[in-house]
Amino acid sequence: MTDEPMVVTAPVVIRETVPAALVRPCPPKSRKPLATTGDLVNRLTYTEGALATCSAQVDGIRKWNEVQK
Repeated sequence: MTDEPMVVTAPVVIRETVPAALVRPCPPKSRKPLATTGDLVNRLTYTEGALATCSAQVDGIRKWNEVQK
């Protein structure tokens, strides 16, 4: 043991933040008018892609949150 005095410091709280890629806004709604079957197919394709993007973000947040525990 040494005769050096013990130094006690105050605890420091470190707050983690969710990565920016996981909290960016989801894609906006498609508002183009539906005049043809092709328009409907395009809207469905866009909507499925937007849903997949949001789902990936939510899944990423869940995984990130589990690591923080």
